[in-house]
Amino acid sequence: MAVTHTWTVDPNLQTRDQDGETDVVYSVVWRLHSEETVGSGDDAVTYEISSANQISIDTSDLSNFTALADLTEADVVGWAKSTIDANAAEGEGVDCSEWEAGHERNIAKQKNPPTRTQTAPWAAE
Repeated sequence: MAVTHTWTVDPNLQTRDQDGETDVVYSVVWRLHSEETVGSGDDAVTYEISSANQISIDTSDLSNFTALADLTEADVVGWAKSTIDANAAEGEGVDCSEWEAGHERNIAKQKNPPTRTQTAPWAAE
C-alpha cells in the first residue's frame, strides 16, 4: 500500500481587522499526517508520522477576501500550502512535496530500521 498524506489546519485561526475587513486570517497552524498500513486483518501494521507548524498568511491583497463565516478547511489548507511553497521558493524551508517526501522516508525507516539495539555480550542472562 502507498503512503497517504493528509493536510489539515487547526480550527483556532489567528485573525485581525485590516483594511476595512474584520476577522482577516493571518496565521494558522498546519498539520501533515502521513501513514501507510502494511498487511491486513490482525497482521496489519500502520506506520505513521505527523508534523505541524505555525505559518503567517500573506494578507497584503484582500481583493478576494472571504469572510470568516464562509471559509472552509480546504480554503485555509490551500492558503497554508501555497504559503509553504512560496516560502520554499524564496529559500525559507522546503515545499509541500518535500514535506511529504520526508514523511515517506521516515515511514520507510520505520518499516526497515537502519539501526537496531543489541544486548551487550557481558549482560547477565
